[in-house]
Amino acid sequence: MLEKTSPLWWVFAAAGVALYLATLFPGMANRGQKIFVSCGPVAGFIAIMAYSLNYKWPITELLPVYCAINLAIATGFLGHGKALRSYMAERAENPDLPEDGTATPWALQIAFTLPVFLGAAFWYVN
Repeated sequence: MLEKTSPLWWVFAAAGVALYLATLFPGMANRGQKIFVSCGPVAGFIAIMAYSLNYKWPITELLPVYCAINLAIATGFLGHGKALRSYMAERAENPDLPEDGTATPWALQIAFTLPVFLGAAFWYVN
């Protein structure tokens, strides 16, 4: 098994972000949505950096959790590209519509993948 402090986790983190962006970018209808989606991995990295600094954990030990978050979101949207695209196009045309993300076809898939991937990552880290 790969050690928690292995530098390969940086490669896995970059691959996870690439998969995240490759899965979600085609579903975005305009530039603003693409910018918003691309802030997700950045915000996640800032969060694990802050945790690392606050609790004095090496950042490489938290990279599996970062990878799990990105992979879980990307896996949660797999197979829903057309539905995501139409949903985001509708959101772009009518920004005043109330948010109802729970009625989307990928909600159940993400609700399953996030706990599974994060559970595996936390088990691995601890």
